[in-house]
Amino acid sequence: MSFKELIKLIRSDIHLKKVWFLHKESGFVKDIRVFLEPGTIAVITYRYGHWVRQMRVPIIKQILFLIYVICKMFVVLGFGIYIPSTMKVGKGFAIHNFSGIFLPRTTVGDNFIVFQNVTVGHLRGQGGNPPRIGNNVMLAAGSKVLGNLTIGDNVLVGANSVVVRDVASNSSVIGVPARVISNDMGWMTDKLAGRGDNW
Repeated sequence: MSFKELIKLIRSDIHLKKVWFLHKESGFVKDIRVFLEPGTIAVITYRYGHWVRQMRVPIIKQILFLIYVICKMFVVLGFGIYIPSTMKVGKGFAIHNFSGIFLPRTTVGDNFIVFQNVTVGHLRGQGGNPPRIGNNVMLAAGSKVLGNLTIGDNVLVGANSVVVRDVASNSSVIGVPARVISNDMGWMTDKLAGRGDNW
């Protein structure tokens, strides 16, 4: 990944956060505040670490990786957000609020939105494989996604829900264990396109 591609990804992350959470703010407040939020700092730190990990010049890579390790420690200890640099996330990654967020080494599509106290991880006895997550997925506060499973595109996992099996695309799930309560996710695509209000 080139430095130009890194900046492009960070811009997509900032854009998603502005569209989803700060669209009612004035331009000045929106452009300043977005960079001061713990979730944004955590996402930028992750993007930087993922970029450094792919570098091929050993000496420069070691120096830049040391900077990443220091920043990651600050994010983990200060904000309670753990995102490994080995995680693969597409364009648009926004964390709203902070604390108690644990994300594993896995693959996620575009437009990934995470709230506080979210855990994504594997279960013992399933080969240690973490969940795979599609495009346009929101994990609401306190939700857990556990096991070797797949979450499709356009999915909302409700607050405090526990997902332990596959979730089909265009679904809203809630409960313990999570169950489908709606297959109408048009509001999410409208929101991502800049149409409609906060959910």
